[in-house]
Amino acid sequence: MIFTKSYVRVILLIIATVIILLLPTLLRDSSGYITEEPYFLERISNLLRDKNTEIDNLSYIERPFTYLLAQPFILSLFNNLNEKAILILPILFGIISLILFYFILKKLNISQNIRDLSAIILIISPPFIYTFSHYNSFSIAVPFLLFVSLLFLQENKFLKILSILLTFFIPFFGYRHSFIALILFLIYCIKERRTKEFSWILLLNIISLSLIYLPYLVKHGLPEVVKFRENILIYQALFSDLGSLFGVSIFVIFLLVFGLNHLWKSKYKHIGIYLALTVLIISSLLFSKSVIYLNLLLSYLAALGFTHLLKSNWESLKIKKLVVWLLSIGLIFSSYVVINNLANAPPSNEIIDGLEKLKALEQGVVFSHYTNGVFINAIAEKKNVMDSNFFYAPKLNEVYQDSQTLFYTRNFEVAQEIIKKYNIKYIFITKNMKAGLVWEKEDQGLLFLLNSAKDNFKKLYTNNEVELWRVRL
Repeated sequence: MIFTKSYVRVILLIIATVIILLLPTLLRDSSGYITEEPYFLERISNLLRDKNTEIDNLSYIERPFTYLLAQPFILSLFNNLNEKAILILPILFGIISLILFYFILKKLNISQNIRDLSAIILIISPPFIYTFSHYNSFSIAVPFLLFVSLLFLQENKFLKILSILLTFFIPFFGYRHSFIALILFLIYCIKERRTKEFSWILLLNIISLSLIYLPYLVKHGLPEVVKFRENILIYQALFSDLGSLFGVSIFVIFLLVFGLNHLWKSKYKHIGIYLALTVLIISSLLFSKSVIYLNLLLSYLAALGFTHLLKSNWESLKIKKLVVWLLSIGLIFSSYVVINNLANAPPSNEIIDGLEKLKALEQGVVFSHYTNGVFINAIAEKKNVMDSNFFYAPKLNEVYQDSQTLFYTRNFEVAQEIIKKYNIKYIFITKNMKAGLVWEKEDQGLLFLLNSAKDNFKKLYTNNEVELWRVRL
């Protein structure tokens, strides 16, 4: 791309973006959306459209409507224009994010070649593919934050003021987005001696956060702290090569080392970058999906490292070429892995078939692992006992403990008590639940009861991935 005109380069990058972001859907055997988030956001957008915003009567049997509304609200607006908006929007916002990222680098006086390479690394990075291959909570937050940042970098006074005013809306995507934005703006404003502007940003965010969360606090009190832990190690969540759908590539980390080594030649001149990197790494350790923001900075630093690697003198030219090829292939391999994982992400056609069978049955509460809860709400249109939306979920830890007890007990009286407590009418079991997500043996806990207490449980439907049972107490 060295001798290609600038606008042609951008067009080629956009074409590459569209192709890569379409691949998970094109390679997908399932007719369903990728992961649970599009289903959840589409269901909430429909509730907004119908103005049912007091109670969600499907999640956790019934819960207060305490959801963040920016993503579903924007989806509902676009749905009025095109019913396929949920499929089109993430790719569109992916293109916008790429362009904004490219011009932010240009505004920061990053050289053309580094900009191009940064954009290429970003496009094929697992967090970027994850964020913009399907509609999720970051699909709009990322381009919005990039847009505000680009405006903030301008010399034009009006655009600077506009960017500050727009920071008011960042908390509507979630307090975590607001926290990351505030820290990064603070680092930049201190470095550029624009602390007065940051004070306005901070004030607007405090007002916005208060408007969003104070009504919840007044009406419902503090949300319950999650006392149970996911059976996922932090490093597994942060690296795509270890199974994460949104983690960074390990090969980017190798290039990061070269990039930081190059920057360190100027010692403390790039202190802002070191601080931003540190903040984003800590944020990613606390909240794994923050790695999506970390990935933006890593794409630039990896490009810097790759360029430095190409220009550096090695004693053995063959070893240098081998390292360059291995890193290049590694980056491509990481994108292949995440595309393949997204293409195979739930729900499968078999799970959708089981949920469609459940939908045709009379109303009743459905018990399953909480990772199936959103699908039960959105596809089967039935109440779940628990799902993965923990924020302000009623009696969250109690429900989780009761679920664990029901999963593992072989005592019918104990199981019967929990079933009556939640008025459970159906039990929905998936293949991955029987393959380690819940059980490891065929006669473990609830599986034993289902097959032994045949007067109380009736199998209604089964396929390769789903079992649907009816409770008859």
